[in-house]
Amino acid sequence: MSTIVLGLTGKNASGKGTVAEVLKEHGFVYHSLSDSLRDELNFLGKKETRENLIEIGNKLRNTGGPGVLADKLTSKLSSDCNHIVDSIRNPFEVESLRESSRIGKFFLISVDADAKLRYERLSLRGRIGDSDTWENFLEQEQKEDNNNDPNKQQLSKTMKLADFKIDNSGTLENLKNQVNKIISEL
Repeated sequence: MSTIVLGLTGKNASGKGTVAEVLKEHGFVYHSLSDSLRDELNFLGKKETRENLIEIGNKLRNTGGPGVLADKLTSKLSSDCNHIVDSIRNPFEVESLRESSRIGKFFLISVDADAKLRYERLSLRGRIGDSDTWENFLEQEQKEDNNNDPNKQQLSKTMKLADFKIDNSGTLENLKNQVNKIISEL
């Protein structure tokens, strides 16, 4: 069996990290496109905030092309094990991973949940850079959702490219069942 690479896309606090944890239990190796952004922020001495991550991602896409984050990662995906690529937020990142000759079969999973539920989850997790009010959450979501600039985040367009869709508005058990069903179909 050739290597399988599962990409994860989805709105903020939709449960992508939980999906990744379930996949790791099945032996998938975890990678995030955001890791290179964090490395760049650290190198520049900038604080890791959601705004700074978005800004540096947009800057890297402007200089290296809209698929640059995925392009940087493909060399790490050429081993004989299966991989997860988290934080895919641009259609060109999907295209780059689908067309890479270095990796095996690529499938994109979109994870979503009701906005109010996602905001509740976000409030409970307390991650650096998360929105502190419902209004800020909605504003941030709008910025990430649709953008005509191909070098910026285009989450809705990216989610539409998904091979599999997960609705994470239910229980953890329900989420795990959806992930296990996807794995069984591969």
